Amino acid sequence: MRKIISRLVSGLRLRLLLLVLLACAPLVGLTLHTASEERRRLVKDWNQRSQEMMELATREEGRVIGQTRQLLLVLAESSPVRSGSRRGCKKLLDELFGSYPRYTNLGVVGTNGMVLASARPMVEPANQTNYPFFRRALATRAFAIGNFPDGQAAGQPTVNFGYPVFDSDGQVQAVVFAALDLDWVSSFDSALPAQLPKGATWTEIDRAGKILVRYPSPEKWIGRPFPEKSLLKTVFSQDHGVVEAMSADGIPGYHAFAAMRSQLVPDDVVTILSSIPRQVLFAEADRRLTESLTGLGIAACFAFMLGWAGSYLLVLRPVRTLVKSSARLATGDLSTRTGLANRGDELGQLTRTFDQMAQALEHREGERQSANHALKASEMRYRRLFETAQDGILILNADTGQIDDVNPFLTDMLGYTREQLLGNKLWEIGPFKDTKASKAEFRELQREDYVRYDDLPLETSTGKSISVEFVSNVYQVNGGRVIQCNIRNITERKQAEAKRKEYSHKLQVLSRRLVEAQETERRNIARELHDEIGQALTVMQLNLQSMLLSPDTEAVSPRLNETLEVVERVLEQVRDISLDLRPSILDDLGLEPALRWYTERQAALVELEVEFHADRLEQRLDPMIETECFRVAQEALTNVVRHAQAKTVTVELRKEDGQLHLRVRDDGIGFEVVAIREQAVRGTSLGLLSMEERASLAGGGLEFKSVPGQGTEVHAWFPLKWQTPPSESETP
Repeated sequence: MRKIISRLVSGLRLRLLLLVLLACAPLVGLTLHTASEERRRLVKDWNQRSQEMMELATREEGRVIGQTRQLLLVLAESSPVRSGSRRGCKKLLDELFGSYPRYTNLGVVGTNGMVLASARPMVEPANQTNYPFFRRALATRAFAIGNFPDGQAAGQPTVNFGYPVFDSDGQVQAVVFAALDLDWVSSFDSALPAQLPKGATWTEIDRAGKILVRYPSPEKWIGRPFPEKSLLKTVFSQDHGVVEAMSADGIPGYHAFAAMRSQLVPDDVVTILSSIPRQVLFAEADRRLTESLTGLGIAACFAFMLGWAGSYLLVLRPVRTLVKSSARLATGDLSTRTGLANRGDELGQLTRTFDQMAQALEHREGERQSANHALKASEMRYRRLFETAQDGILILNADTGQIDDVNPFLTDMLGYTREQLLGNKLWEIGPFKDTKASKAEFRELQREDYVRYDDLPLETSTGKSISVEFVSNVYQVNGGRVIQCNIRNITERKQAEAKRKEYSHKLQVLSRRLVEAQETERRNIARELHDEIGQALTVMQLNLQSMLLSPDTEAVSPRLNETLEVVERVLEQVRDISLDLRPSILDDLGLEPALRWYTERQAALVELEVEFHADRLEQRLDPMIETECFRVAQEALTNVVRHAQAKTVTVELRKEDGQLHLRVRDDGIGFEVVAIREQAVRGTSLGLLSMEERASLAGGGLEFKSVPGQGTEVHAWFPLKWQTPPSESETP
């Protein structure tokens, strides 16, 4: 029995039903919250009703006082009253008294306090001297209000109003008065009774707790103390609010209060809208709450019953089928299936996924068996490759460093037999006999998944030194880690590389000597053109000019002039060729003056704007540096003149970071660097390659920056090698 109860309590069905009930909890909470908000709204409305009635009471009090003032003013200005005729006053008062039922009496009082006339017989003493309204009217000579209440007329509480009557000299000769019935709120045209909720009372009290106005039954309460004394402290401490307290009858209810200014009393009056029972105020809200909770209870019961029945059909039956199928699948029956219809809900997706999983497992089992066959075939192929590989292969245990396997190529390379290598540690065989170094290398092989040595020296069993390329990779094999080392003999390749470097060095030396020889030859040719041929042409020019001056040569003068022009052109060409071959300014003054001169000379050919900037050099540079820097600038400026179509060219010679930097910039059409370099490699244009070769021979470098339409910058840099000063033996 306990097992059955435990299964029910912990079962899926009960959990689903609890979820259904929990789903109803927010609705219950929302209903209770709505009811609470409704109660707060009703209390707020009750407070608002109190404020509205207080405002209405204030307006009605002002209206009554204003009407009383107008009435007394009419009486004071009437002829019977001003003449002091008792009979005339009595007649006038009787006529007016019937038209104003809210007043208990109207009358005229002399300045000595004796009543001259009144609409109703005076039950109080005839002398009015001690009445506050009379004294205030005489003192202020204006409309005055008596105390509240000021007396009684016909057994009813009243408040008296007075107004002075002036004679022709402006002296007070009498006082007219009106006694207001304090029951006017309920007896006459007041709107307060119509606004008062059923079962509630309206009360106005002064600061002493005395009732000034009360509805209903004002005759029982006016002038008496307020019965709910426990409320007085609260209502006197706040301007307005709502208090929940017991009424005088012991019934819990709500009391809304507000303070108002009154002309009938000297201090504030507190109005209290009270005595509405709690059950009356919240009756409608409680009814709606009961209906809502009843409806929610019925809906929850229906959902519980529907969930009890539907949980089996929609959840429990498919889940139990899945459990049975899973148990069969766990036993190794990969052909098991649920047999349930593939519905579109989550359980349907789960059963469909289970069937797909079982099918996939069955399929994978078949693939696994096929993979085993393929693995065996792969192992055979690997063994075949391992045995026939043209690189040495060494298999190490990643934990101990023990040699597990070697291929025949490695044994042939090192001159050891397979048996001499297997089972030994890496540092126990001849090529790795440096135990300390080999152990350190092995620790690196253990740490890194991939290690490569491009040139590792080894020795064969005969002591012959060889160089190998060594690459290791770490693999997981059968739950363990192994290191596969591939060893390639690069001795012959290394020797060939050394020869290539030697040839390259020799070629560079030859190129440098060729450039030096070329510059020397240029210098010699330029000097010979300038000194020998130039001088000869100059002598010829002078001789021709002398012949033109001789009087016997008039017949041959045209031909002599023509010959003289040819000689001058040839002389100019010889000078240009001499300067292009080797400007003497480079040898005589140095790099900076030569660059400045050549830049201005080239710019003048095509009217380029030139900017030349150079840092000061402390001394002359090595002739090789000066020559190659000048030749790079010469080639760059020649390209600007021939191809750039530029308007401005800038040449800079700076010392930066221990190097000499040459920059030649133009604002021409630019070019595609990659395309021009490809053309240069094919032999179409050798200018770029020539500049790069010259910069490289001087120990520097060269780069081009160019974008079509945005100009070009040639940047070359050279080492700052200063010219070695000549020894004393070399000084002429």
